Amino acid sequence: MTHQLLWVGTYTPGSDPPGSGAGVHRVWLDHSSGELSGGEAAAATTGPSYLAAHPTRPLLYSVNECTTGRVTGFAVREGGELTELADASTGGCAPCHLTVHPDGRHVSVANYADGTVSVHPVGADGAPLPPVRVLPHTGSGPDERQQGPHAHHVRVPRGGGELLVADLGTDELRRHPLTADARPDGGPVAARFPPGSGPRHVVSHPDGGLCVVGELDSRIHVLRWEPCGTALRWETAVAATERTGENHPAAVVRPEGGRRLYVSNRGAGTVSAFELPARGAPPRFLAETPSGGTWPRHVALAGRYLVAANQDTGLLAVLALDDETGVPVDTGNRMQLGSPACVLPA
Repeated sequence: MTHQLLWVGTYTPGSDPPGSGAGVHRVWLDHSSGELSGGEAAAATTGPSYLAAHPTRPLLYSVNECTTGRVTGFAVREGGELTELADASTGGCAPCHLTVHPDGRHVSVANYADGTVSVHPVGADGAPLPPVRVLPHTGSGPDERQQGPHAHHVRVPRGGGELLVADLGTDELRRHPLTADARPDGGPVAARFPPGSGPRHVVSHPDGGLCVVGELDSRIHVLRWEPCGTALRWETAVAATERTGENHPAAVVRPEGGRRLYVSNRGAGTVSAFELPARGAPPRFLAETPSGGTWPRHVALAGRYLVAANQDTGLLAVLALDDETGVPVDTGNRMQLGSPACVLPA
């Protein structure tokens, strides 16, 4: 595979916040050179700031980050063409993240503004249907942005038996056990973070547990599962950047089976690389590389490359991962694209 398809979600004139993107864009990454091509809009939809692919079918889903939240499904055709199937209300406000259940039967959406999570069945044609459950939450935190709950990340870990929700507004990781038909039942808080952390984005740790980036405290938090298997213990945290000033890190990614961790630092305009040592040691800082633009809201791994979505400068930037150290190195390859917010390798 010389060229890989990348889906790029953007902020658009009608989204909240507004941007200059045109919807879901289609970009090609040349693995031999790191160059980007294409960039045209594959689907005109409002505020597709986060994207997720179906695990087994040629389907793509996007949030529509607007005051009245929606989720949209697309069929992926040959050559990277998208056909919109349908959209559905999320029952919440400003959806910012979504995930598809491993069995492909449900899509779960995090609604940032009101902190709710909606769970949508997937129809026979792949379209998202109205939610079977909208899960509310209450609570707050010490930061001025924590006056109420703000669901920012949803994931279905470890075999699909539960739904985890990172809540930036309450400094909690919420846990909702899933019933046989994948509908989440109300469950306890799985983990609590230090006050003012603002948990935003989550990846699995290679030794079990989770790594969570805190948007408000600019740290990477490590959580471990308790022996009971239903709760996580906060273990440690390290700074996401060596730069000073407000940072607000956004995305955290880890290669499958690997021990490197990458964090996008929006305020610093960098990507930090860490090693995840074995035996419970905290993440070890390796290096920090400019993201190739301003306000990198998202980063994605694509083979030996890392692609950064620099929202404010409207630039996709390609960084190459050093074969030995895993540290990102700027290739100089760029693509101008309005308000990129999410990169999803196909």
